[in-house]
Amino acid sequence: MATDKPKLEKPVKGWACDLGAPNEPPKGQLFPLGDSPNHVDETYLEFHFTSLGIRGVLMWFGFVGLIVAVNGARMELNDFPPEYPFLFLIGLIGMYVGFWSGVLCIRSDIATPRDEPIRFNRKRRKVYVYRFHYCWWNPFSRTRWGVKPVSFDWDDLRAESWGQIGIAAGGIAGAWGVDIAVVEPGTNHVIDRFRLAGSNTDGINLWAIARTYMQQGPDA
Repeated sequence: MATDKPKLEKPVKGWACDLGAPNEPPKGQLFPLGDSPNHVDETYLEFHFTSLGIRGVLMWFGFVGLIVAVNGARMELNDFPPEYPFLFLIGLIGMYVGFWSGVLCIRSDIATPRDEPIRFNRKRRKVYVYRFHYCWWNPFSRTRWGVKPVSFDWDDLRAESWGQIGIAAGGIAGAWGVDIAVVEPGTNHVIDRFRLAGSNTDGINLWAIARTYMQQGPDA
């Protein structure tokens, strides 16, 4: 049920309303919008999720960054004599920033999984999140990048709908979605969050489907 004020101590950025609690019966009709579930049976329901909406875009930005780095190196060797330390420093900074941003963009594009599923296990009353981690300041790290699945108790989840409006190149742009907060048992203190759906998916309907499944099973 939507409320006029946030229930949680630290609501999601752009908070619009709180959605129904995990064990509160959903109201209204459910609609099969967006992608079909990856899997559904008596044991678990799994939704598709990806944190990278369009592939290939970041890679092109990465190539631009590497070109900037190469040009910076060329200028360092040929165009900036030692008697001009300021110009030498500018070229060095450009080379470093171009190389770092290029590698970061390319790795972000190719390393992010195509699917980071969210699994609702009805038997164990657990939710498993296939969470991908990256390190923006160290694109070469082997340990800071990768998938680290996490699990949460179903009863500790709280869903929040959010919406944000900003100015883009073509005018005013908006984004919306549904985030799931994890709270300490018996409190409204948020200890973790994960995204259920972004602007391209009806997150409110997904949350209602998940609640129906966890309460009544797949036949509901």
